[in-house]
Amino acid sequence: MSLSAARDYLAFSHLEADLRAELEPLVALAEKGDEGAQAELEDRFFEPLAFGTGGLRGVMAAGLRRMNKPNVRRATLALAQVAKAHAPQGKTALVGFDTRLQSDMFAREAARVLAQAGYTVYLGDRPLPTPYLCFAMRKLSTACGVIITASHNPKIYNGYKAYDDQGGQLVTPWDAEVEAAMGALPLVPVPPSAEADARILPIPKELEDAFYAMSLGFLARPKVFTPAKVLFTPFHGTGIAFVPELFKRAGLPLEVCERQAVQDGTFPTAPRPNPEEMAAFKVPLEDAERLGVDAILANDPDADRLGVVLKHKGQWMQMTGNDMAGLTLDYLATQHHTKGTVITTVVTSDFLAEVGKLHGMETVWTLTGFKNIAVCMHRLVELGEPYAFGAEESIGMCPSGELRDKDGVTAALLVAEMIGHYKAKGQNLMEAVEELQQRTGAFYNRLVNLEDPKPGGAQRFAEAMTRIREAGLRQFAGEQVTSWEDFATGLWQNVEGQREPILDRPDRRDVALPIERSNVLKFRFASGAFAAFRPSGTEPKLKVYLQSRTTPELLDRMEAEARKLLGLG
Repeated sequence: MSLSAARDYLAFSHLEADLRAELEPLVALAEKGDEGAQAELEDRFFEPLAFGTGGLRGVMAAGLRRMNKPNVRRATLALAQVAKAHAPQGKTALVGFDTRLQSDMFAREAARVLAQAGYTVYLGDRPLPTPYLCFAMRKLSTACGVIITASHNPKIYNGYKAYDDQGGQLVTPWDAEVEAAMGALPLVPVPPSAEADARILPIPKELEDAFYAMSLGFLARPKVFTPAKVLFTPFHGTGIAFVPELFKRAGLPLEVCERQAVQDGTFPTAPRPNPEEMAAFKVPLEDAERLGVDAILANDPDADRLGVVLKHKGQWMQMTGNDMAGLTLDYLATQHHTKGTVITTVVTSDFLAEVGKLHGMETVWTLTGFKNIAVCMHRLVELGEPYAFGAEESIGMCPSGELRDKDGVTAALLVAEMIGHYKAKGQNLMEAVEELQQRTGAFYNRLVNLEDPKPGGAQRFAEAMTRIREAGLRQFAGEQVTSWEDFATGLWQNVEGQREPILDRPDRRDVALPIERSNVLKFRFASGAFAAFRPSGTEPKLKVYLQSRTTPELLDRMEAEARKLLGLG
């Protein structure tokens, strides 16, 4: 069937020449019975790219399940169709891109499609940070938006983030409707006319100043403060376009990792440009030692996340997103007098919610992904409640209600000021977390990323989730199970047999809503620990999120137990 789909793909006379040249030899080999070629075609054509937690994402190559111009056209045609249905008054759209290979080309294609569909399209004139582009969408009141990025994936990947008329990534019903509309389109839609360029405009430059002003508004200028020596790396991405200028306007010193400051989609010094992985910091750590800095701040290539590495007890260590979020909220509350409601995800540490309680803040819980946090932000507006802060464990946070996605640019400035504040108190950020947890209680967290790359891996993880659901767990790593949440059914249950819907605000039932369904299981234990299991919907991957309230050693036992349950022990 995939060979047939590949032949159908090649039958479109307007298929790009480079994609045709790549695919034809593969089809020829498959027709001769080459098993490797047949397997490759199966992987490229057995299903289309689907909207996951971070939009469409795939290897750049010819095929239905790859990132290429035809798929950009299909997605954008579908997005335009759905946007016209949900935001019929909208006349404008925005398209931006990061530093990845082909990002500018894909962005121009998306902009032309939207322009041909009747929109006035604002197109980034250079690689720009995702948070700025999201900020611009809301300022321009766009009907929809597209950002070409694959976040922190290796160089062979690219991706497509689609945004709705609120400036948030697509959620229900937009995402399902866009996918359905894509399915009704030809595999290779006709390319848009170059004449559409007449409806494409640059993003107004004054919006950059507005973004800087928004970010600078989060400076608390604490009385107790010593400017910290901070090293910044954009991992060859878009952060370099904004972060140094932001620090300059703030009057804060900033060292830049020059070897990673060059915008380059091959990521020559960081093959996996992921600020969640310590291995990505090899080059910045060399500079940090030479310069004697207090900390390293790192953006991923589209600058929506912020990684923090600092020297603690004589060793360079990476802060977790959980600790960073909790400490940042406490800093905003104490130094900036921030009030309002906190939004986080069901797999993020309870530390953030406990910090919120310290300062009289309520918490809204939602599924993984900032697109879901954005929905909760919309809901707060409807309720007339002030937004305080949003964060998730994967080093993403959004201090401002003026955009609907993670903001690693503003976070860099905010965290740098925090480092200086605690430096003046004789502490690094990890020591500040330890002090804060003297008030909230201890929290130890771990993320376990599991992969099963052999054929059938995704199915084996699905079967493992079924086993866990049916196991009737009452003990886990020596911990007593007190309750569990099955987000696939939407039900919370305790060991006494009580059941009720899982709510996003269990402490505010007057305004609470059921959390959307998802294939996630979360077990809570008597000690305050938890273990959550979340498989990928499209890849042979599964994440296990662990929390201990007693000792870090419990995390080791919990990880071992989780692997055993999943058949990986």
